[in-house]
Amino acid sequence: MTTYAAPPAQAGRPPYVRSRDDWFERVELITPAMCGPNSLFIGQLGDWTWDAVGASCGINPYTAADPEGNPVYLSFAYFRVRADSGLSAEELTFGDRLRVRSKVVSSGGDSLLTMHQVTRDGDQAARGPAPGVDGFFRYDTPGCIHVENFNRWIQRSGHDTNHGLRRATPANFRSDHLERVPDAHSPRRVWADARKASGFRTPAEPAPQAGLVLNYQVSASRDLNGVGLLYFASYFSIVDWAVLSLWRSLGRPARSFLGRRVLDRQLCFLANANADDVLDIEVTSHWDTAGTDVVDVTLRRQDGGLLAVSRQRIAHDPHA
Repeated sequence: MTTYAAPPAQAGRPPYVRSRDDWFERVELITPAMCGPNSLFIGQLGDWTWDAVGASCGINPYTAADPEGNPVYLSFAYFRVRADSGLSAEELTFGDRLRVRSKVVSSGGDSLLTMHQVTRDGDQAARGPAPGVDGFFRYDTPGCIHVENFNRWIQRSGHDTNHGLRRATPANFRSDHLERVPDAHSPRRVWADARKASGFRTPAEPAPQAGLVLNYQVSASRDLNGVGLLYFASYFSIVDWAVLSLWRSLGRPARSFLGRRVLDRQLCFLANANADDVLDIEVTSHWDTAGTDVVDVTLRRQDGGLLAVSRQRIAHDPHA
């Protein structure tokens, strides 16, 4: 194991330790800005992804630019947080110490797959060896949150609009030295299938048992990031707002929502939006054979353009 000297973008953060199998590790302290019944922890996962890509590819993603000097951003095309092996984001609170393992592999071209394993520091899972890529996708490490991101580089195609983002590659970016993700675990297939079907539903699943149609106006004071794009974690916040709206329509109290455990979050990002854009949102749910809520959310701009699709598997106490 060797300690990785963090680039300037990571100054002040815990140092990475790089193992022989190209997993990076560090211990993080959960602060008030990193947890709660919201998307704060999701946002932190995004920061850890940018750091892992920077460490793996020798680039500072916070200042990335194309050869002409135009900004290029590391985006999230697909984001999954699986938390059904004993630890979930909803359990985290002030002062928790987490061990974060991160690995970046090539997904072809300039696309990447970033994986994280998040465990409580000191747990057996934190002391064990890091898995291979196939082992990660078994999702069976006890007490572990498994996170996967499909990352692509993007930039604006026009001034003063977030519509029509285009692919771009930053100068000095390289990924040819990275391990290639096996086809069986390629995020491209998941992303393409969800885009084609406008969601994660399959014909074999039962029909929705509850549903709601909503409108949401992108907030200039809450939903954008520091470069003016609709922040990736805001998509998760909007989805959670839609889930809560459905929750209330079913007569469930807020305390039940706050006590839920999201066992699996999946979100495909298909476009971006401007401040004040009004989104058409459809949310439906059904119950699987284990009694878990399966909630699907579709976000569209009012011009009909598909913005994102999401699925959550939620465990909750029906008597709360």
